[in-house]
Amino acid sequence: MVDKVVPMIHVPEVRPTVDWYQSIGFKVVDTYGNDGGGLSFAMLSYGNSEVMFNEGGEQNTRFRREVDLYVYTDKVDDLYQRFKDRVEVVQPPHDTFYGMRELIVRDLNRFWVTFGQSSPFDVLMRGVREGDIEKVQTVLGSGSLKPEALSAALATASANDNQRAEIIELLTKAGAVPPPEVDAETLQSYVGKYKSEQGFELNLSFSEGKLFGALGAQQPLSLTAIDNFTFKPTDFDNYGVLTLKVENGKIVGCELQHGSDKTQLRPA
Repeated sequence: MVDKVVPMIHVPEVRPTVDWYQSIGFKVVDTYGNDGGGLSFAMLSYGNSEVMFNEGGEQNTRFRREVDLYVYTDKVDDLYQRFKDRVEVVQPPHDTFYGMRELIVRDLNRFWVTFGQSSPFDVLMRGVREGDIEKVQTVLGSGSLKPEALSAALATASANDNQRAEIIELLTKAGAVPPPEVDAETLQSYVGKYKSEQGFELNLSFSEGKLFGALGAQQPLSLTAIDNFTFKPTDFDNYGVLTLKVENGKIVGCELQHGSDKTQLRPA
């Protein structure tokens, strides 16, 4: 038997749970406890994945329960159109900062089920790194990429040791422009630890001609310049924007913006 992990979720009633999951495309693999019309256990599948439902769970009205199901797919938008009027939608299709396009729904027991697929930006960046011209052409043809995303992909392609000439040409024709070059002395002047009043910490470092940022003890992320003072993570499309604040030639702090949220930090 192949090693694998299959979640088991305890629910108040198994039969209606099975019916609900079948309605959105899951298939019944096995059941137990059918005597007299009852059902105490069921195993369902979706593609190559499986999930078990067992009796004994409790009712719950919280916004989000103890367990979520995450379903990988390549048709998030199609799924949304198929059952948006039949299930409770927590969040319609949206792109996340970690490279996924997701649809979140809630089942009849209030467990979240997230359907996720790689976002166009994530597919583009993987295509650039792998030198996969067909993948790059396909995602560029979708027309769903922002100018900053194209510039980040161009910077990655141009920095590759093999100089992906064809991919660089494709990106340029699609409207990508090289990000502005910030001199090493300026980048090094930004290096240091920054902290917010709430204790939020950002560490900026400089290596091999690039600026890197790390939140707390997280792994440093390569940053791409938008201008001399503004940067975004190279490999993440919606992660946020970092703006350095300079007064009279001195770094006085920085601002992290993610969506409408802004965090002010000062040198620690």
